[in-house]
Amino acid sequence: MRLADIFKKIQQESLEKSHEEKVIEDKTQQTKTPTPSIVEIERKKEQEVLLIEKIYADAISYTRTLFSSLAHKKNNISLENIFEVIKGITTTIQQYPDKLLLYCTYSTPDSYIYAHSVNVAILTSLIGQIKKFPQEELFQLTLCGLLHDIGMLRVLDIVNKPQKLSYEEYEKIKKHPLWTKEELVYLSLPTELRNLLSEIIPQAHERLDGSGYPSGLTSQEIHPWAKIISIADIYEAMSHPRPYRDRFLAHTAVVELIRMAQGLVDSEITKLFVDRISLFPVGSYVKLSSGDIAKVIQTNIGFPVRPKVKVILTAEKTVPVTNTEINLAKESKIYVLEPLDETKLVVPDKRLLLQLKAQRWWVK
Repeated sequence: MRLADIFKKIQQESLEKSHEEKVIEDKTQQTKTPTPSIVEIERKKEQEVLLIEKIYADAISYTRTLFSSLAHKKNNISLENIFEVIKGITTTIQQYPDKLLLYCTYSTPDSYIYAHSVNVAILTSLIGQIKKFPQEELFQLTLCGLLHDIGMLRVLDIVNKPQKLSYEEYEKIKKHPLWTKEELVYLSLPTELRNLLSEIIPQAHERLDGSGYPSGLTSQEIHPWAKIISIADIYEAMSHPRPYRDRFLAHTAVVELIRMAQGLVDSEITKLFVDRISLFPVGSYVKLSSGDIAKVIQTNIGFPVRPKVKVILTAEKTVPVTNTEINLAKESKIYVLEPLDETKLVVPDKRLLLQLKAQRWWVK
């Protein structure tokens, strides 16, 4: 299927969906449906969660299948399912960005590469959405983010080692962007899209000062889209564990990314990204000035240190009886005291402790 046909299909489906929504809206107005009840609102929230979880689950599953197909050197591998995943990500990142970003806290225990690829695609899509990319370009950019590390399948035995990499091993891994370009020949892609991917993906690990790899390109030589993917890739890699090291706290990863914006990565894109995800990204945990422990569930653009949070443990170390959400942008008397590693908290409630330790892994 040609690239133009792919987007024509996506646009047609979007138009059909919009028409269906318009018909439903007209009928709703005609029947003068009363204000939704609390039960209906909660049911809608549950449906949204299930929808977003399915998009993420499919993304992990199809990415794992793609890596397997490439490992067996199958030819003309269909990307129909991957295209559906990309469509789901780009649509959801526009409608429910914070809810989708919550899933970016996951890692896959069998190999980090699957969740890493999906998470980078989501973060890349977020930046593209912030920069107001047209739908077709947002689709292409997100696809670049998902496929940017497929060359890694040639060195998975090295990157999955529990020990720190040797100099020789790291030098071998630095060749993976070129292998990614080679792996693209096995995929069923329109020529123009394959050419675009071949140009952008190998540059995702370059740095503005020429210290990146594989070609040591400098600022003007690096494709603008590759600069976007590199920022998403760096943040995702730092904020997730690897076999030989633990993760950085999300807050620490953001601070390090800001430091890297002073010559290594694009400062304008970094600013847009950090302004959106804030200094305490969605999914991270914080201690509040009240003594409560809370999970960040939504960012407030323009208020980088005042997100919306959900209390999971009171100052008295008890689990809240009711759902306690606090919007720190509106509650000026309470503020974030410090970021926390939720897996190292002293939690009397054993069930909650187990949830905190297990929730970083996608095992569904």
